[in-house]
Amino acid sequence: QKDVGWKKPWDRAVVLGLDVATGKPRWSGKRGSSRIAHVTPAVARRDGRDLVVSGAGDVIQGFDAASGERLWSVFSQGEGVVPSIVLGGELAYSCSGFEDPTIRAVRLDGRGDVTKTHLVWEQKKGVPSQASPIFVAPHLYTVTDSGVVTCLDAADGRLVWQQRMGGSFSASPVFADGRIYFLSEAGETTVIRPGDHYEELAKNALGEKCQASMAVSQGQFLIRSEHRLYCIGH
Repeated sequence: QKDVGWKKPWDRAVVLGLDVATGKPRWSGKRGSSRIAHVTPAVARRDGRDLVVSGAGDVIQGFDAASGERLWSVFSQGEGVVPSIVLGGELAYSCSGFEDPTIRAVRLDGRGDVTKTHLVWEQKKGVPSQASPIFVAPHLYTVTDSGVVTCLDAADGRLVWQQRMGGSFSASPVFADGRIYFLSEAGETTVIRPGDHYEELAKNALGEKCQASMAVSQGQFLIRSEHRLYCIGH
């Protein structure tokens, strides 16, 4: 049925570990009941071993990076999840998908279903559906599709401030040299200083459609527009 794994949860999804030298599978971790998502996982170091923190429709989960064993799972209702998992200190930050958009902070330890014990906070304001959040201590920043930037206290989820920048946003923000950069679909980058109030430093326009997140390398920004790849430096 075409709605299985989308509208209806299924139990066939896996998290796959590959050998980087050969490309061959090393392990296949069972996700259990979940639905569709497009989430990039994150890797955290816990108790001397690597933990793969992976999100999908209805779940946030931790897997042993060496064996693929599912260590813990947290229920997070919603399918079609796009924003990536973000790590900050001892917490993982995740955005749920359609149905009940919510930002959730989860502790990284525990075993089994830890929904009732390891869910630190939830926040329904400023939930992005495409752009990933960004952690710049002590805050978590998000931008919605319609250009509302939200700053949350990363420890407890408290709303610190919100600001409408305008425009549409698909690209995830990046942090470089003490500043946060938000790239709109119109190709305009808004630069802010992180902190407990909104401080806009600059706006820079390319004049081309941009949906991919920019990359930062060796003091330069790499930006892919609809027709070009830009490298912007000093």
